[in-house]
Amino acid sequence: MKVIYLRFFLLFSSVYIPVNHIYGQLASWNFENVSGPIPSIPILPSALGAGIASGGGSLSGAQNSGSPTTCASPETWATNFWPTTAARNTSSYMSFMVTASEGYRANISGVSFMLSRSSSSAPSDYYVSVFRWGIETFISSGVVPILGCNNFSGTCNVSGTSGGSLEVRIYLSRQNNAAMTATMRIDNVSLSGTTEVALPVSLGYFSGHCNEQNFPKLTWETHSESKNHGFWVQEALPDLVFRDVFFVTGYGESQSKRQYNWRDFQERRGLIYYRLKQIDYDGVFAYSKIIPVSCEQGELLVTQQDNASVSIFLGNQTGYFEEWTLLHSGGNRIQAGKIGINNRQIKITCPNIRTGIYILLLSGKSGNVVKKISWVE
Repeated sequence: MKVIYLRFFLLFSSVYIPVNHIYGQLASWNFENVSGPIPSIPILPSALGAGIASGGGSLSGAQNSGSPTTCASPETWATNFWPTTAARNTSSYMSFMVTASEGYRANISGVSFMLSRSSSSAPSDYYVSVFRWGIETFISSGVVPILGCNNFSGTCNVSGTSGGSLEVRIYLSRQNNAAMTATMRIDNVSLSGTTEVALPVSLGYFSGHCNEQNFPKLTWETHSESKNHGFWVQEALPDLVFRDVFFVTGYGESQSKRQYNWRDFQERRGLIYYRLKQIDYDGVFAYSKIIPVSCEQGELLVTQQDNASVSIFLGNQTGYFEEWTLLHSGGNRIQAGKIGINNRQIKITCPNIRTGIYILLLSGKSGNVVKKISWVE
């Protein structure tokens, strides 16, 4: 029988200062600013948005074959692609990159462009992604018709780092290997989204897992830090009501990558959500994304989450019970509820309960289980 104790944590209070976003076009290429029959690479953007320092269009695994006068504007960038396989070749693509100004961060929300095949022998399939930190985020894919200049677009939600770059890659495949001079023409490339004043901390990855002992562990990385006081690790059950659990001190000032980790040495069960609350020395704070951590090992466990709720993890007894009942130690019922056949984790909220000994009864067709709870306000 497990005895449950409540943990108290110091709460940090602060005033949240919102970040100003600049909405609009990050960069566009209409190729009317190129000179010569074959433009030099990288091809500079025709326009740059606020908060963007630079951009460029380039090639990988393809030939820069010129800028014919087709499609929507006087000039259209043409390329020869060599991959003949149906699947995309990860080393053969058009690249469009934007770099945020110092102190700003770029966020791509949409990509649009026009494609035209010089003949039926030109590549027919396209695949679009955003590339950052060695990771690609898929945006769109499809087939390009043989005739005409065709419009394509896709949406996403990808953020860069302070002063960092984001790269959109357009892969083309299914080239006819009998006609390798066939070209693919691209025009009116546009990257849309927002730029924003970067927060004092540029956060890289943030991930978590639960080990064999059901101890959660979180790891995260910062690319740069300015006036970083540190991070509150916050947790929540599936109701997503977060609470502070531990404070991790930051490096303060750093222009290199820094790694952090935190491990909970309390046994946990079920699905737990975590986020980071980053705080700078001026009291400004911001939240990271929310990540789920699943601790699925072991048998039934009952834990007191705060002074008004209990969490039940059914573990390998999921589906065994149909009802729960919370009783005073003398046998008087406080409240009860149903348990669905697929319910793995249950939260019982009792806002008016007082310190004392209570009984939790789990009942079902296969039998009953009784758990003793030492409730602490």
